[in-house]
Amino acid sequence: QQHAVFDIDLSTLTHPPLWEPTLEEYFPVQRGGERDENGLASPVVLTSPSNEEFVHHARRGYPILVEDWGKGMQYAGWTGKNFADAFPFGYMKAEYITDMPNFKKKDHDVKTIDGEMRFNIGSFKPDKETLWHNLTRPASKRYADDPQKPVTGPYVWHVKDELTPEQKKLVQGRFEAPSFLQDPLNSAKMNTSFELWFSPGDGCGAGAHNDGYCESVVSLQLRGDKKWRKMLEPEMTFLHSYDEFDGGVYDAGYWKPDLGFINRQGGAVIWPPGYLHETKTLQTDDGSCGAAITLQFSFPQPVQFLRAFLPRLSLSAEVGQCVGHSWSGYPTFYVAGIKPSPKGSDIEVQLQKILETLDTDGDEKITVPETLAFFKSPQAAKLDAKQFPKEHRELFYKFKAEDAVAYHDMDNDMVVSRQELWDSLVQWNVVRIRIKEGLKLVNKADRTGLEAFETSLDFMRRAPIELPKKLRAELTDLFSLPKGTKVFPSLKGVSSFSDTEFFSQARDRVEQLKQRGRGRQEM
Repeated sequence: QQHAVFDIDLSTLTHPPLWEPTLEEYFPVQRGGERDENGLASPVVLTSPSNEEFVHHARRGYPILVEDWGKGMQYAGWTGKNFADAFPFGYMKAEYITDMPNFKKKDHDVKTIDGEMRFNIGSFKPDKETLWHNLTRPASKRYADDPQKPVTGPYVWHVKDELTPEQKKLVQGRFEAPSFLQDPLNSAKMNTSFELWFSPGDGCGAGAHNDGYCESVVSLQLRGDKKWRKMLEPEMTFLHSYDEFDGGVYDAGYWKPDLGFINRQGGAVIWPPGYLHETKTLQTDDGSCGAAITLQFSFPQPVQFLRAFLPRLSLSAEVGQCVGHSWSGYPTFYVAGIKPSPKGSDIEVQLQKILETLDTDGDEKITVPETLAFFKSPQAAKLDAKQFPKEHRELFYKFKAEDAVAYHDMDNDMVVSRQELWDSLVQWNVVRIRIKEGLKLVNKADRTGLEAFETSLDFMRRAPIELPKKLRAELTDLFSLPKGTKVFPSLKGVSSFSDTEFFSQARDRVEQLKQRGRGRQEM
């Protein structure tokens, strides 16, 4: 039997390693409040929160609505036209522009960035006559099947990575952080991470998708109101993988939103990685072009959400790569030399190493002060504080220590017990090894082996998994190769089943291998 891969005594654990809570268990706050016209729950709603209140909810990873985030900001109430007049040097992406009848690239002032068209904010006229912020154009034809999906196309301006430093200063100079996140680390992160979304007319928005960010995201509504539908990443196996980009979840047949609400002008929606979202604007009262800012903050991260749903997040096509690159420091406390293992005896050694390193008073508990002392020591080499100015590093260590302790903390006492550490370490090891073993089977086009491997993990799940009949197109293609075909010569550098690390390269490789196969048949 395949689960011979793992040698772990499950009786030592509070829950099996692939156990995940239900929506009702993890998000009780959202289930008892308001519902929209389709019976979908509201997120947690906060008004003028204190820092403590915001931190509590953001660390839990609940999707949150802060009703008055934008109060008093310079950009509050700005329209698409205001931004076009103030910053005519910008170039923005026009979502679904190729769905517009009679659109021709040669008619416009276009820049190509990352292989995509960008249009000038000051002068773009999609129909060659009307400025973009006064004109609606269609969203993707694929969305015509559901009146709740977006009907017109928005624009996005990537301020953070598509402007010169001088231009960036002009745009970012008028941005202010809210009162409950005014520390220098969060202010700097928000100011340098934002992009602007413009929505001319009614029903403007983006089809359901996941972002590739490894941290929480904020969408602040500057002008107009926007309807949101959101959905937690569904329970995943390798076979359930789907395209999480724009509208892919509809095509996969997995779209079952669990939140539905309107974010009014001045409000902000905050959500964790792996929470799919779809947007659709309501017409502004004066017909002006709606605007919103999307941004990230540094701390707190939604660490308790990452811990609760790590098994499914690790298989996400968008955020799967975060497990190895961004999140592994939380379960391991950034102690050097800890590598994933399928053996309980190895994980026991990891646990002892972490306790010996951090638990300086020997009480088999890890506190925030103990974590802080270790993080500031030269031994915590993997912790990169050099990205911050010297005067902010103390704050970075403090925030990071609080997030690391909170990751493991199941009883909300902000102390990590030996059992809590053991539970989350075993989960992390199992999740990482499962990815590694599954990738080996995918890499030799062994669908039967992969299905058997996934089914063999049922003893670690809350309930047996049902494998899907229909696979994403890239996997159907890959599994059409003869079993044993090596897709990549080596899996070095591939640590996740994500689009960035696996699928974007695999598409070309599979096509090459299929052509080779066809060539042999012709010979």
